[in-house]
Amino acid sequence: MNYIALFIPLLFSLQHVLVRVGSEKSETINGIYASLLVSTLMFSPSILKPTLDSEFLLYMTLAGVFQFFFARICLYYAISRIGANLTAPLSSTRILFATIIGLFVGEFLNFWVVLGSILIFTGIFLLSKVKGESDWIGILLAVLTGLFACLSSYFIKFGNAVEYNPLFAVFLGFAVSTMLLTPFMIGKSLKNTKPFVLGGFFGGIAHMIRYVVLKEEPVTVIEPITSSHPLFTLLITAIFLRRLEVFSKRSIAGTILIMSGIYALLLFK
Repeated sequence: MNYIALFIPLLFSLQHVLVRVGSEKSETINGIYASLLVSTLMFSPSILKPTLDSEFLLYMTLAGVFQFFFARICLYYAISRIGANLTAPLSSTRILFATIIGLFVGEFLNFWVVLGSILIFTGIFLLSKVKGESDWIGILLAVLTGLFACLSSYFIKFGNAVEYNPLFAVFLGFAVSTMLLTPFMIGKSLKNTKPFVLGGFFGGIAHMIRYVVLKEEPVTVIEPITSSHPLFTLLITAIFLRRLEVFSKRSIAGTILIMSGIYALLLFK
């Protein structure tokens, strides 16, 4: 196995934690834009070796809009509302959405799909009750992050079937998403967005590694590794952000149940 893949969940966790820190100092929309800018600049050298096939451009643009525009907006706002260690497992429900979509395109329902789904929904229920009155907007945003990320993965798969150019594909997604958000930034300031910038850098590196290792490693290997990021997020926030984050037996149990359900879907379906 390409062991560099083990850095993916850690980098995503660092991104989540930095977004949580940044949301205390800056408007979330400003932070999202700052993170998109740095990610776009990181991958801009890939324009020296572009893929101009219209089908590739369509698929990778859609993949980028779903992942870096819709999913990122939902993710960052969810973190600002309910915290990083609750958002991380909820956003990992992209595996559940992928399974549901698979059922509509010919995959079969079996014991592990049912068990995994029950575990995930039970975990979501537990996480929704950890702070007294539930913040259903934050919970919905976190779950929508998973849905949009799932849809993005399908378009990435379609685009890779046309041509394999992952760095340019990532750049295309970030660049289009940055352009889409630009009109909403008129009159706004990027002051105090350094944590978001650093988070965007870590997130960009994580995406790059994911695209690179998927060239040789099967999805069934990389997805379980990537999906372990909530555990890293829980550990990091427990050490550095205890005053900002929610920690209870209920939240830890909910995280473990969601992770168990995800692995049931990934490894046994």
